[in-house]
Amino acid sequence: MATSTARRPAVCVRCVYRLNFVPRKHMPGLPLSPIGSRSASTGMLTAQPQTLHSYISTRPPTPAQLSYAHRFFKRSPAPSVLWTTPHFRGFPASPYPEVCFLGRSNVGKSSLLNALFGRPRQAPAHVSRTPGRTRTMNAYAIGKELKVKGVGDTKTGGTVYASHGGEEGVLVVLDMPGYGAASKEEWGTEILKVLENRRQLRRTFVLIDAEHGPKSQDLAILKHLAEKGISHQVLLSKVDKIVHPKLKEPSAKAMSQGLEELNRVIDGLHKQLNFDGVRSASLGDILSCSAEKMLEEHGEKRDRIGIDAIRWAMLSACGLECDENGLAGRRQHDKHDYKILDS
Repeated sequence: MATSTARRPAVCVRCVYRLNFVPRKHMPGLPLSPIGSRSASTGMLTAQPQTLHSYISTRPPTPAQLSYAHRFFKRSPAPSVLWTTPHFRGFPASPYPEVCFLGRSNVGKSSLLNALFGRPRQAPAHVSRTPGRTRTMNAYAIGKELKVKGVGDTKTGGTVYASHGGEEGVLVVLDMPGYGAASKEEWGTEILKVLENRRQLRRTFVLIDAEHGPKSQDLAILKHLAEKGISHQVLLSKVDKIVHPKLKEPSAKAMSQGLEELNRVIDGLHKQLNFDGVRSASLGDILSCSAEKMLEEHGEKRDRIGIDAIRWAMLSACGLECDENGLAGRRQHDKHDYKILDS
């Protein structure tokens, strides 16, 4: 495989935001480009998982699996803040798997979370036009209602428990402060502690602006994630700026051209994230998303772009996936996985 010519970012990760994050290497024998799904009659690309996303480490989810992920999040009680803290020591002990979301200030992280939660209008995650609005680490429960007992305990931070229905079928989403503009060094120091030491954390999702590409802070953080062996995955946010830039629904030709451009963006990103001499802990798949725009299929509006694909990735990371027919089997984790773990 050819050696990547991407220059390493001349940025001190500890200075960027005090964040340590990992990049990944391309897996030999797997294509960098998404395999296009073209119309048999026109030869043009159509909006499908294979054209919106790049699956090189895992199989694309089936329609039944995407539907399962959609239902899982939709039937969940409306998420509210489970706990919020500026410090790692404030994290409660918990038996539940967690995923976290990171990105530069104003990359659209809060809007994406609200779309994932299925409550974009209720906005459980506060959305602001001011960069750096998220100033604490906030947790949300998906699947059922959770509570924290002993919250505020200076020694343990409390304990998370289910108010009813047992412990299975639930995950916790962590929303982290943005890095870059308006961020503060002490936020990054605490976030690093979570990423490197939180045993419940199953995957870190890093958002990158699809239109503007990765900045030096993004590359430095991703490289650090790789070096520390922290499981992570890249999400391209605001992808509507490429495939659906106008208010009206794009024509088949415009959509095909937008998807071709998106394929080029994803190919370029794969090459940039192939850091020399670093064994990556990144999932090779890159998912595209938009918290704003929907696409039409057979004359009907679907969910916002890429939302169900990310939901599926979250469930898969936490062992909550179903089979290819959409049937949920017995829980992947044994009872040991549900032991209360200190942070």
